[in-house]
Amino acid sequence: MNIEKEYNKLYGDIPKYNNERIDYLLKDTNLKRNKLKVYDEIQRINSIKWKKKSFTLYIIPKATPRPRSGKNGIFYVKGASDNKKFFKEFIKDKELEIINTPCKIECVSYLPISKSMNSVNKILAELGFIRPISKPDWDNLAKAYCDMIQGYLLEDDALIIEGISKKYYSIKPRVEITIEWMESFDCKYNEDKILNKIHK
Repeated sequence: MNIEKEYNKLYGDIPKYNNERIDYLLKDTNLKRNKLKVYDEIQRINSIKWKKKSFTLYIIPKATPRPRSGKNGIFYVKGASDNKKFFKEFIKDKELEIINTPCKIECVSYLPISKSMNSVNKILAELGFIRPISKPDWDNLAKAYCDMIQGYLLEDDALIIEGISKKYYSIKPRVEITIEWMESFDCKYNEDKILNKIHK
């Protein structure tokens, strides 16, 4: 297969196991000096504090639809503008700093309970024992709300290094978002990458 050939061409000589990969990276360097530097950097990165913010959006959870072609061949996402307007209004009176460091996000979407469910199932669904297995897909829901907060709470959704998306039912549809972010960058490389992107 082409994808396998391409992979082997680029990475076929790289060891599969973690310890062997570290030795591979260190083989052409001053081993003792770099091991100490790596240890110091691990200590520094582990000491970076994280901030956390949670909020609830009382909207019906909807996924991001596929981009459509508009006038002059410009692509747009239906509903994205409404989402951003909603979030801009939502944060208007809140003291929220814009995040420009690596972050983690959790989106919990509570979809409307179907009217066709019997009364027992409705209670079980509200309690979280019965979960949605229909559209919208979990990943598209997360994408919709990551896009929504970009530019208002989050400088760039490329900053998201870890994400969780969950689907539940509720008689009160909503989206609960929790975001955690580092107080400082993990390395100069990532800091320069984001700052250069911001100042373009």
